[in-house]
Amino acid sequence: MSRQSSAVLFAIALLSLAAWTGCSGASRGNSGSGSNSTPVPASISATAGATQSATAGAAFSAPLSVTVLDATSQPVAGVSVAFTAPSSGASGTFANSSATETDKTNASGVATSSTFTANATAGSYAVTATVSGVSSAAHFALTNTAPPPASISASGGATQSATAGAAFAAPLSATVLDAHSHPVAGASVIFTAPSSGASGAFANSSPTETDTTNASGVATSSTFTANATAGSYTVTAAVSGVSSPADFALTNNPANLSFVFYLYGTEYSAGDYMLGLVGSVIIDPSGNVLSGEQDFNDAAGLTSPEPGGDAITGGSLSVDPTTGQGTLTLVTNNSNLGVSGTETLGVQFVNAKHARVITFDGTGTSSGSMDAQTLPTALSGSFAFAYAGVDNSYNAASIGGVFSVSGTAITNGIADQDAGGTVVTGIPFSATISAADSHGRGSFTLDTTNFVYYEVGPEVLRVIDVDQADALVGSAYGQGASAGTFSNASLGQSVLGTSGNTFEYRYSWVAQITPGSGATFTGYGDDNEQGYGGNGAISGTYAVASNGYGGLSTSWDFQSQIGIYMTDPNLNLLDPNNTTSGLGGALVVDLDTELNGIGFATPQTDTSTADFTGNYVFAMQDTDYYEYPFDYVGQGTVTTLALSGTGLLSDPFNQLMNGPADTGVGFSSTFLPDGSNPGRYSLNLLALQDPSANLDVVAYQASGTQVYWLDENATVIGFGFLEQQSTLTGIPGLSPRQAPAAPQQQKPSTVR
Repeated sequence: MSRQSSAVLFAIALLSLAAWTGCSGASRGNSGSGSNSTPVPASISATAGATQSATAGAAFSAPLSVTVLDATSQPVAGVSVAFTAPSSGASGTFANSSATETDKTNASGVATSSTFTANATAGSYAVTATVSGVSSAAHFALTNTAPPPASISASGGATQSATAGAAFAAPLSATVLDAHSHPVAGASVIFTAPSSGASGAFANSSPTETDTTNASGVATSSTFTANATAGSYTVTAAVSGVSSPADFALTNNPANLSFVFYLYGTEYSAGDYMLGLVGSVIIDPSGNVLSGEQDFNDAAGLTSPEPGGDAITGGSLSVDPTTGQGTLTLVTNNSNLGVSGTETLGVQFVNAKHARVITFDGTGTSSGSMDAQTLPTALSGSFAFAYAGVDNSYNAASIGGVFSVSGTAITNGIADQDAGGTVVTGIPFSATISAADSHGRGSFTLDTTNFVYYEVGPEVLRVIDVDQADALVGSAYGQGASAGTFSNASLGQSVLGTSGNTFEYRYSWVAQITPGSGATFTGYGDDNEQGYGGNGAISGTYAVASNGYGGLSTSWDFQSQIGIYMTDPNLNLLDPNNTTSGLGGALVVDLDTELNGIGFATPQTDTSTADFTGNYVFAMQDTDYYEYPFDYVGQGTVTTLALSGTGLLSDPFNQLMNGPADTGVGFSSTFLPDGSNPGRYSLNLLALQDPSANLDVVAYQASGTQVYWLDENATVIGFGFLEQQSTLTGIPGLSPRQAPAAPQQQKPSTVR
């Protein structure tokens, strides 16, 4: 064969091989992409465990699975899928204890996570699964459900105390756990304090509040504030499904209490001088006197220095918890007062905020009251007032009327005055009044007379004239929302009375009246005018203006003109902190040339003898025919109109007993109803454990809680009240100790 033939044969062979190879490639291309190509992911989707829930802290029942496909929807094997849960809040972790895990797809393009466990935070969230090259992620909607609570315990503020009225230092916290002692988040915890008695309130001003547990299972209350009642109590924290609540043992400690006192009477001295004393004192729960201020005036040289009055620097209150009877000593910086600067008052509590008081140190006799003090920010509104004492000639004097306060101005004043037998009515006046200091003490001047006032509260002032040449003591009471709307109808059926000057012409009277048609009234009364007087029917006319200024005109002996000044119908004039009984009335001033005194009018709402029963506090200021005074306060029980009790007697002139101040003095009698005048009683008061000292007394019942009484002996003149006694809880200085012995009779150390 030639070379040319060989070449041709070789070429034919190559062409044949190429043709065979091309056919083989075409056939394999129809069967797939070929083993040498890399598949590209085009999509990822959640295919298992996509929507599920688990109890917080527990594993989800199904792992999380995704499927990865290429553009032709064929599974892509061997690619990495990143599962990612939230890094905070409600979430969970994989078996690697992390919120992120990477897994590879299998031959079916499926990637499956390890077990996913919910964290302790309840809530819904999303876990994502991503693969490189695919912009959209797969999502798993998961929820951590709160585990059922199995226990609740107090974990913060469990045992603490606060002063009554103040906030507790720590809020109340309770921890809720499940059966495995894991914290339960998102649980509602209800905190509940007592609804009455010693308790408190949360920031919502309620004794109940609901709070939610955090991730640690802790629910924390808002600030909890003690109420005004002292005592220990339990606040509970409860959660649904748990039978036993958590307990918080809290105590409201008694707060320091502030009282305003005022007294009016006679000094122990040959000159028979007036004794006027008004002040404010702060006492701690143990009965220690912390501080105070006071003003004393006898209009004869013994007067507290002005401005500022006397400072009260110490002392103590000791009270029998059964009877509410005891003594209050006041250490002052004025050595001329009391015994070398220390005054002693006999106290008889009617309730925790109100007491009858008398001087009890042998330096004089005076009667008055002591009332818990609440200081307002500023005085405002309309007031009625009545003051009594002596003028600058030492003649008996009294003054009453109405006025308004706006800012620092006293306006719209109108007064009636009786001084030394000269009566002037309808006197217009205005003045400037100062703001009160931290003890509630302020001042004002009317004409040329300088006054100091002490606030009991926003509607009650105790007032004293502080000039050395004259002295007046009394009160001003607000008229409330009734200011400017009074009329004759404002004065209803009432018990009223006054007590005359204790150092000039002595007298007292009490009556009950019923207004009728045409501005007239009828009634019945008793009076005692230093050995003269008596009892009988009374009648007359009356008038009340819209500002509360008014009066009575009668033909009854010397009480021909009586000033009437209406007060807030929601005020108890004898017990200013009592807002539930004995409300309404007026201040009363005698405006007769023969008599001079001040007192009260109280609505007569109940004359039933059946309601005149229970424990009562009694008080009276007495003077014998020779003008020697004695005062007493006490406490006893009235049962079927029979009174039995004991009291404190101030008798520095030794008219009735052997000492200037006596404790444990017995009082007993039976109230005999007047069949013709319901509400009126007579009694022979067996007092002082001495039958020769029996006191003929008449009483007028305004209600079952308030009774006026009058001593109508021919040789003894007296006036006072009985007030129904209520709870004594919260009085500072409660102690079973006996009241300390009063100092021996002693004149004030002053030069006249």
